[in-house]
Amino acid sequence: MSAERVGSVMDARTLVVACAIFLAGCGGFPVSDGPEVITPAPVPTDGVQYPPGATADGVVPSVLANAHAGSLSTTSYTLSARQEIRDADGDVVRRTERTHWVAPNASTYRGRFEQNVSEYRTGPATTRVDYWANRTIVATRYVNERGEVTLLRWPAGNGDLLADLSDEQRLAGELAAVETRVAGRTDDGGVVLVSTRARETEELTTPLFVSDVENVTVRMRVRYDGVVVARRLAYDATLGSRSVHVVRTVRVTNLGVTTVERPVWVDETTMSER
Repeated sequence: MSAERVGSVMDARTLVVACAIFLAGCGGFPVSDGPEVITPAPVPTDGVQYPPGATADGVVPSVLANAHAGSLSTTSYTLSARQEIRDADGDVVRRTERTHWVAPNASTYRGRFEQNVSEYRTGPATTRVDYWANRTIVATRYVNERGEVTLLRWPAGNGDLLADLSDEQRLAGELAAVETRVAGRTDDGGVVLVSTRARETEELTTPLFVSDVENVTVRMRVRYDGVVVARRLAYDATLGSRSVHVVRTVRVTNLGVTTVERPVWVDETTMSER
């Protein structure tokens, strides 16, 4: 994320969009690496129902990811994601948090993205982007590390800020990166999935400048209809010349009861040239 002051409206728009799309990942699972107690799954019998894409033998990544997105597409929901990158001493070198609120059929959505970075030589830096969109406009409020504010809006359409509101693409990558098994059942007819071994780790969407992914673990809680309401991804990697540990957690809440309010700052935005 550049620390340079935005020099033009178009540069500002590009930076705002890049910042918001550089999403990372809250909470159905603990962030600690300690053991999690899971109720053992019953021995499958004829007639046992699983969420779409989940079976007694594992998961079909594309089917479960599509079911997750499909089930969310016609309801309102809140999606919260948090991602931390820690160095070998356990210090946080980069933290990103994102929350967005989505109306049924994504007719309106609102979100907030914030990143705190301590890895740059210039010192710690914080950037924040708030966004709101309907089927007419996309509006953004960008605050850089010096507190300078840029307000922009542009017509909705090809310039939509977030095409993957449900986080389907990242979810599909996490499911493809590892093999999983059903570790438990939930009261609503869903399942708890845990990873068993790495498979296609290159399918993961990794943070900027992070490479050499290994020791991937995944845990997910899936509803009966395929919505992954909580998930946790963790792995070791390299950031520059440093060894790091990455943890991303995502939680989907308030299904069917989320409201999307129009922020007061939207009326202060300036239309960007296309």
